Amino acid sequence: MKCVVFIGSLLTAFTLNAQLLLPIQHDTAQYSQEIFVQGFADYSSTAMYNEMTSKLIWGGFIRDEDKKKSFDRHSEINRFGSDLTGELEYRNLSVNLFKNEKFGFLVKAGYYNYSSSVYAKDLFGLTFYGNERYLGEGLDFSGTQFSQMSFQKVGFGVIDKALKSSVTFNLYNISSYAEAYVRDGVLFQNESGDSVSLIMDGTFKYASSSNFNKGVGFGIDADVRIPVQFKHEKTAYVQLLVKNLGFGYINTPVQRYQMDTTINFEGFTFTDFTDENSILNQEFNYLNTFGIDSTETNTLAFLPGLIQVGKIIDRNSTELFQSLFGIRMYTTTAYTPLLYAGVEIKPWDFIQIAATAMYGGFSRFRAGMYINYRYKIVDFSVGSEDLYGLVSSNGLGKSLNFRLRCAF
Repeated sequence: MKCVVFIGSLLTAFTLNAQLLLPIQHDTAQYSQEIFVQGFADYSSTAMYNEMTSKLIWGGFIRDEDKKKSFDRHSEINRFGSDLTGELEYRNLSVNLFKNEKFGFLVKAGYYNYSSSVYAKDLFGLTFYGNERYLGEGLDFSGTQFSQMSFQKVGFGVIDKALKSSVTFNLYNISSYAEAYVRDGVLFQNESGDSVSLIMDGTFKYASSSNFNKGVGFGIDADVRIPVQFKHEKTAYVQLLVKNLGFGYINTPVQRYQMDTTINFEGFTFTDFTDENSILNQEFNYLNTFGIDSTETNTLAFLPGLIQVGKIIDRNSTELFQSLFGIRMYTTTAYTPLLYAGVEIKPWDFIQIAATAMYGGFSRFRAGMYINYRYKIVDFSVGSEDLYGLVSSNGLGKSLNFRLRCAF
């Protein structure tokens, strides 16, 4: 039986996301209206090579050498995460919102699917090698955590016409939700495998309804731009970007399993608990035997919001080179603060090319690039935050993003 906590985070991995390094540009030119279509496809890991994760996501035979290569890279604690988003935004700068000529309005809609996991090396080994590797040993998977949420939003906001700063108030539909946390987890089996001892203090919960609407949420987006003076540039812009900062209420039944006990199993083989016909796959009445409490409840959950602070590109600058740098964070403990930096070159007014480097997040070091092309009223950008992973099976993730902007 595959470990649900581990595999669950991988099966939701291929993603689109509008929280982009790929050129967030400040354009001081005044337009009547602007339309954005943007997305970002990304998953990353500290230890799982693409040759293995691609087969877990899309299907395929996982070779022994694939498992060994990823297993050998694992440290005691590892991370894996993904983020799926597509977003559409419309800005109207010709109206005077609130009868104030300084403000226009914007509306946006988007789809988001986010998953993250922190897991121990022993959990990976048990999942892909089974119990024979650990006969006579103890497996420690304490600290394992997993979260998954998908949601859709519609939002209405106010935008400053001159500075392009904005704030948006969003209403969310939550379509899936799951969360697990193992505070203490130790599994020990004897050398023959017919005696198993389990120490477990953990919780798993998920929205069990089949309805598309499993909850509602409220949150904000914010884009605050601050002009500053930099050494080699006349004026540069620092941006505070906030996406999906808010909470959701799961109003359909949330199935919650809680276990805080020590259990000894005698006279069972390990496969009695792991194969397709295991006692754990039968009616949940059996769970009481193993000290697992099952309840139904409603719950309040924080959305996986993003906060990013950094210097952005000035679209109207005449400089050949411009720098970009900053820090990115998500409102989840599985995501470590990510630092990024890069440089953009504009050889012609209609094209820009940039290289970026970053460290943190769900992985460690990643390098990327983007290309932005402008033709009359249209800007089109495409790039990757993990260029090596995009083309190599030896990478630790994949990333592909795009943005289409029409200003008129």
